[in-house]
Amino acid sequence: MRNGQLVGNCPSGRLIAVDKHDGESIEPKPPHSIGLVEDPAQKRSDPLWVRGGIPLVGANGQAYEIRNRMTLRHCGKSENKPFCNGAHAADPKGRDGPV
Repeated sequence: MRNGQLVGNCPSGRLIAVDKHDGESIEPKPPHSIGLVEDPAQKRSDPLWVRGGIPLVGANGQAYEIRNRMTLRHCGKSENKPFCNGAHAADPKGRDGPV
């Protein structure tokens, strides 16, 4: 698997690959979809995984940057709301029930 493919599997979009020849980002083009990132080992569902450049607008009307991949928290623990920052990982119970 190439590095660009590995980076493209990052659900949050925090990892990006850049073409070293032209400096352009190498970004997958997923279809519009919203799902859960499942963690069977922990028996829980974690962040919402938003793919395909779906626009995100906060309750206060703030429009966020449109991205192909992002993860949104629903546990209330993230200090970067509405985005997931991994803070839920420290909680062994998590927020959600079994996968």
